[in-house]
Amino acid sequence: METLAISLGTGLASSLATIAAIKTDVRWIRLVQEDQEDRIRKLERNVK
Repeated sequence: METLAISLGTGLASSLATIAAIKTDVRWIRLVQEDQEDRIRKLERNVK
């Protein structure tokens, strides 16, 4: 029974760490995307 509790705890901790990492990645991707959109807008203004 102790082994089951330890494995559940380890699995939960691993899941929480994975979720935190994914949220961080999504935030980073959004920031990069916004930066790219700004750069594209500036380039389009310069071309016109």
